[in-house]
Amino acid sequence: MRIRIDGTRAELAYTINKIAAALPVGSISPIYRRRRPYSWRVFIDTAPNRTGTR
Repeated sequence: MRIRIDGTRAELAYTINKIAAALPVGSISPIYRRRRPYSWRVFIDTAPNRTGTR
């Protein structure tokens, strides 16, 4: 699943920590600057649960 987050750098850091605590995170994209000042965008790809069985 791919999650997009928009906001200030503090909002991004807070949200990424909360999502990483609840979901397994596969990768996080570089932070992209938006058109408005102090606005940023990041994408988080969640990984499937690793249970050890197939």
